[in-house]
Amino acid sequence: MKVEQPILGKTGTLALLVIISAIPPLTTDIYLPALPTMVETLNTDQTMVNLTLSIYFIVYAVGVLFWGPLSEKFGRKSIMLFGLGIYVIASLLCALSNVIEMLIGARVIQAFGGSAVTVVSAVIVKDLYDGREREKIMATIMSFIIIAPLVAPVLGALLLKAWSWQAMFIALAIFGSVSMVFAFCFRETLDNRPTQSVFRSWGRLIVVMKSPGFIYLLAIFTVPPMALMAFLAAGDVWTPPLNGRFTV
Repeated sequence: MKVEQPILGKTGTLALLVIISAIPPLTTDIYLPALPTMVETLNTDQTMVNLTLSIYFIVYAVGVLFWGPLSEKFGRKSIMLFGLGIYVIASLLCALSNVIEMLIGARVIQAFGGSAVTVVSAVIVKDLYDGREREKIMATIMSFIIIAPLVAPVLGALLLKAWSWQAMFIALAIFGSVSMVFAFCFRETLDNRPTQSVFRSWGRLIVVMKSPGFIYLLAIFTVPPMALMAFLAAGDVWTPPLNGRFTV
């Protein structure tokens, strides 16, 4: 570890990285079992409820590009705390939503805050570790990221059975608050901050987008998840009628 963490230590730092890296899959998957219930309670249709999932990914993808240069300018810890604060507030707004429009708006804010956390988790690994140690840390984090989408729907189903769909977003707010406690104990890892403006850093994204190699890799890593998310967003609710035949 290149920057010692006197409060968290090695174990606590790894726990922080795992927790904040698990936020995106938990946020998207935990409320999937509640989608049919949300259609009824919010007095809307399946398309509008599915939009809460689609809009999250759109804002999340744009937010990652937005927060990256800011983390280089203002430091990892400040951006992480700011993003987690936005995330917690937005999660509570989701739980308080009584109309679908409010829920969609809260999901936009939630995605924006969550994207900041994702950016920071990746660069902290780069700041703290090198060589084989970095590979081990990334392997550990990715293992938990793979497990999170499997656990999240089960947890969501249990919360739905015991309480309501709002409880899922309250659980996310609690999860974000716990992450903030770890983040407060985190010691800043960014030493040399760039002198160029943030706007110039954002402009460099255009240069990257002109690289054919980057575009090829972008397509390889985005097309499969796009197909999966399109399937989830377009999935219809199947109900067995009295005649025993399944209809949409």
